[in-house]
Amino acid sequence: MRRIHFAVLVLAMPCLLVKPILAQEDKIVQIAIETFKAQMRIPPGTNIKFAEKKEGPISAFYSVKLILSTIDKEIPVVVYVDKSGEKVFLGNLFVKGENVTAKEAGPPRTRKIDMRSLDIDKSPSIGPKEAKVTIVEFSNFNCPYCAASWMQLKKLIEKDSKDIRYVFKHFPLQSEGKTFELSEMAAAARELSDEAFWFVHDFFFSTEGQALERGEMGPLKQKIEQILKEKGYNLRTFKNSLESGSAKLKVRDDLALGNKLRVTSTPTKVVNGDIIIGSTADNVLEQYFTK
Repeated sequence: MRRIHFAVLVLAMPCLLVKPILAQEDKIVQIAIETFKAQMRIPPGTNIKFAEKKEGPISAFYSVKLILSTIDKEIPVVVYVDKSGEKVFLGNLFVKGENVTAKEAGPPRTRKIDMRSLDIDKSPSIGPKEAKVTIVEFSNFNCPYCAASWMQLKKLIEKDSKDIRYVFKHFPLQSEGKTFELSEMAAAARELSDEAFWFVHDFFFSTEGQALERGEMGPLKQKIEQILKEKGYNLRTFKNSLESGSAKLKVRDDLALGNKLRVTSTPTKVVNGDIIIGSTADNVLEQYFTK
């Protein structure tokens, strides 16, 4: 799986940090956020939001509750800041054997995505719009894990085609380079027809396609043109889409959407609003058909 690796956020070990004196009380929240960012390992793409400030369980300290919003979860944490702004306590505070920090923070919550925000109708898809399960996958063609994910989903679609709608979103991770160019070619093929897109898509994820992708782009592009020509398509539209930049704009639109959702790796799926990162066991997907 292509991903940006990150360390797991750990709050097990407390630490006491001394900050420069900031007399204004309205700086307390800012101190809590800045200290947390500087001292804790936070997953890429995480947003930190202020939730609450109140009198803390430690004398002369505030409890500042923050929400770490990742791609698939909202994780509450509590930072203790003294009223002078000089001292900050990060970690779990236990009082008479009870973890009061965990109690104040509360449990993490799953982040739900509004499927309407994903511009599904603007992307190539398979399956009926009224399907029980809609899978939107952010994928890239130069990723063997994405190829494996597609082979798995293809079997599931063939098994239950009436209940699944699969939607493809380009996410080549970078805004230029070979992987981006592969997405450009697929997006240009879609300007011929949805069927043309799926011909190119399936070739890129085939054993032959994956092997060609490891070489130069010239022979690969010639192969795509050959496939489209053999299927009876006029290559002028395909070439014009690449030359005019219209295919590039489509890929960039998908990239922007993925970045907005804070996607950092491929494959990443949104299944009926739930975000699933990486490889997915069949039983995880199949459970959506029984809900």
